[in-house]
Amino acid sequence: MASDQSEAIVLTDLSGNVLFWNAGATRLYGVGSSEMVGQLLARRVGVGSFVPAGWAEALAVGEFEADVCDQRHDGTPVWTHTRTGLLHDAEGRTVGVRLVARDITARLGGEERFRALTDLLPDIISIYDRNGVLTFNSTAAWKTHGYSAEALQGRSTFDLIHPDDRPGVESTFNSLLMHAGESQVVRYRYRNADGTYVWMEAAGRNELNNPHIQGIISVSRDISGQVRTEQLLRDDEQRYRMLFAANPHPLMIFDLETLRFIEVNAIALELYGYTREEFLALTIRDIRPPEDLPQFDAAIARVKQRTGLIGGKMPGVWRHRLKSGRLIDVEVVANRIEWAGRPSHIVLVHDVTERLKLDAKLQQTQKLESLGLLAGGIAHDFNNILTAILGHASLASFDVAAVSPLGESIRIIEESARRASELCRQMLAYSGRGRFSVRAVELSSFVEGVVNLLHVSIGKNCHLLQNLSRGLPAIEADATQLQQVVMNLVINAAEALGAQEGTIQISTRRQYADRAFFDTMYLAQDLIAGEYVVLEVSDTGCGMSPETLARVFDPFFTTKFTGRGLGLAAVLGIVRGHSGAIRVDSQPGRGTTFTLIFPVAAGTALPDAQEASSIAMTARASARTVLVVDDEISVRATARAMLERWGFRVLLANDGVEGVNQYRGHRHEIDLVLLDLTMPRLGGEGAFREIRMINPEARVLLMSGFDQNEDLQKIVGQGLAGFIQKPFTAQVLLAKIGTLLTEGKA
Repeated sequence: MASDQSEAIVLTDLSGNVLFWNAGATRLYGVGSSEMVGQLLARRVGVGSFVPAGWAEALAVGEFEADVCDQRHDGTPVWTHTRTGLLHDAEGRTVGVRLVARDITARLGGEERFRALTDLLPDIISIYDRNGVLTFNSTAAWKTHGYSAEALQGRSTFDLIHPDDRPGVESTFNSLLMHAGESQVVRYRYRNADGTYVWMEAAGRNELNNPHIQGIISVSRDISGQVRTEQLLRDDEQRYRMLFAANPHPLMIFDLETLRFIEVNAIALELYGYTREEFLALTIRDIRPPEDLPQFDAAIARVKQRTGLIGGKMPGVWRHRLKSGRLIDVEVVANRIEWAGRPSHIVLVHDVTERLKLDAKLQQTQKLESLGLLAGGIAHDFNNILTAILGHASLASFDVAAVSPLGESIRIIEESARRASELCRQMLAYSGRGRFSVRAVELSSFVEGVVNLLHVSIGKNCHLLQNLSRGLPAIEADATQLQQVVMNLVINAAEALGAQEGTIQISTRRQYADRAFFDTMYLAQDLIAGEYVVLEVSDTGCGMSPETLARVFDPFFTTKFTGRGLGLAAVLGIVRGHSGAIRVDSQPGRGTTFTLIFPVAAGTALPDAQEASSIAMTARASARTVLVVDDEISVRATARAMLERWGFRVLLANDGVEGVNQYRGHRHEIDLVLLDLTMPRLGGEGAFREIRMINPEARVLLMSGFDQNEDLQKIVGQGLAGFIQKPFTAQVLLAKIGTLLTEGKA
């Protein structure tokens, strides 16, 4: 102890006389033991009077420890850490005082520099003893919390922490106490002097064993703004996740480098058929068909060359493959984003498979309607031409002797014109503007009658089966046209079988059809849900490819030899004219099924506007006047030649307006008006109404290159005398007119 120079050790009796003075005391105070032993301790300082720090306190309370400003023998100040205590003899009696002092001037100089530095920092530097009591606080604490140093000195820091956060802070503090040198970070709310709470983040370290610190040191800062920002980010993320998850369209995010999916919403999982785990194990390439990968890889390469938040709707339609293997058509909107610090793409998928099917169906319907209009227009114009050919040929036949060689030529001309007229009727049937003699038809019974005729038209290799429902409600149909439909479908099925053994089945049934059912059919866009009668013809033949299926109703389209006529195109037109719909289901090698629906008859069938009439020649009609109204000069000339040959007086008009004016000027002379249905300026329907307004008893015979159609049905029952179909012979025209003039009916 005597040789220890790091600390000054001094022993005195109760009166203050020095009993022991070691070398450390000599070094600290600047006076040797030879001068001090036996002397009063107060004489340690050579100038003025001096009371040694801690000596009196030790006598009073038994011990003392503090940093004190002491003096050397020459009077210069020295900072010491001084500890004093009482000395006892063997019987426990107090016999003196022990003083131990260490020079801390250098350390306090470092503390001053430390405090100067901490005062400049925005973060709070604090030191706590092992009980959490504050022993040091930097100036930033007052700036942040508003407490003075005196208000916090000796107070447990846990008292000012929010009650909800206190257990966590205490747990962290206790953990630090148990592990010397360990650091931990904790967040908590701290009560300011004004009673408000601020969010703090503190990093603490156990420095209890560090002689220069001897406590838990912490660096803390106000993070209220950061916490608010984090909360906003969490709220934004929550809103984003809600929007992502609740979006009605499939959404997915994939890594732009690895192409692996990193997020997906429930709608996408439902569409593609994967579980979440399965989907996130895939890449964006895995949902593409192999044949589309080169195009996709090229698109990805272009995207990788760009930077920033770019994207938008990807041009065109892409194909995606579902878990089931089925391919769907999609439109894609993609945008580049940063996800977890990595370049990624968020992709919105719109399944357009059904829309494209509907678009294709609409285009097909529009094409068929356009072809129908074209076919109807051609048939109309051809019928006008044929009217002149057939009319003049029939007139010529009256002037040629039966044994004349010209008679055979005229007969061939008439026959050729009739064949051309039959082709026009097929074209009109395709256009849906064919002539219908409508009556109530029970479909099953009707099909049975047609089937009896079909056995001779198909090969013995074709087994014709019937599955006909009984008690079906009636439909309104033209029996001749309906027979053509059944025969065309069965013959088409027989040709699909070729020489191989196979089955053709004809079925009928009653079915409720709704919009979902209509969406699978042609011509059903204007139909309303309700009861329909179904005709179905199926075969086990070769079937059709998608390309053939797309053209099956095109006029003159065939997979056999050319020149086959209208066939299925006429079927489509007849179904259209009966306000029905049709569907074709076919696959190569798996046969074909045609499904037709017809509306149930609402009441009695419409009357036929043209009953079969005798074509017997009428007596020559002198003093009879007929007004011929037609925009085709050849038709007017032909009709005039026919009528004048039999003694009729003929007036001509080249359209409805002129026809009405002619009738108005000659109403008392005109016995009959031969009126074309389709004309410029004023059509047959309008002209008929105006003529009937002039004379409600006027007799009007309507003619048209079209068959009876909706325009004609509008004026049936309003005084129309009759209808004649172009082309016609002189015999037919004169028989019709003769009947009207003699009997007053058609």
